[in-house]
Amino acid sequence: MKHLFLTSAIGTPGVAESIRAKLGQNRPLKTVFISTPVEGEADQSDLSWVEEERVGLRKNHFDIFDYTITGKKLPQIKDDLKDIEILYISGGNNFYLKEKSNESGFESFVKEFVASGKIYIGSSCGSQIMGKDMSSILSMSDLDVLTKPVDTMGFGLVDFAILPHWGSEEFRENRLNKISFDQMYGSTNPLIALNNYQYIEVVDDKFRIIDVRNEKWNSF
Repeated sequence: MKHLFLTSAIGTPGVAESIRAKLGQNRPLKTVFISTPVEGEADQSDLSWVEEERVGLRKNHFDIFDYTITGKKLPQIKDDLKDIEILYISGGNNFYLKEKSNESGFESFVKEFVASGKIYIGSSCGSQIMGKDMSSILSMSDLDVLTKPVDTMGFGLVDFAILPHWGSEEFRENRLNKISFDQMYGSTNPLIALNNYQYIEVVDDKFRIIDVRNEKWNSF
């Protein structure tokens, strides 16, 4: 069974709490925190949002440890992460993450992990990478950190694209001035804009958008 939680900002109060409630169990869950997307962020001077992600997870009994796929190959990744219960990918640079995934074979690991029925959680970049195509957010990303031609294809585990942080004042200029509406309008993939209090729960071929209060199932 495929079971994904795709958040806009897991550090937002109530989001991690809601996810944890759906998972049940009071014991700590061994969770890998994939920090690779953070490495691709142009502004390394203020990464307080990364700590907010960690706090949101820790306070809800996700027993996290940081891990990067940079410089690793698939056999090592499989061995290093063989005992994890939750796979979490942080926010950050989508295209840097995809480049490092291509180099390491990480996409294969993610798909195998999800197919096994284990839980996947993403925040911002970690949510967007699960779609088929990320070209609509290309203009919002820093591509200077890439060493290879940009790859806009996501992992393809959901049939929609996610635009996180919708309505957030912090991202207002970025969203209004850099979104490629031409590309979005021509896309054949549904686009879901999430504010920081919302997330998407995917179970097999169904999903629901949750604002921590209202829950409704949809199909895709």
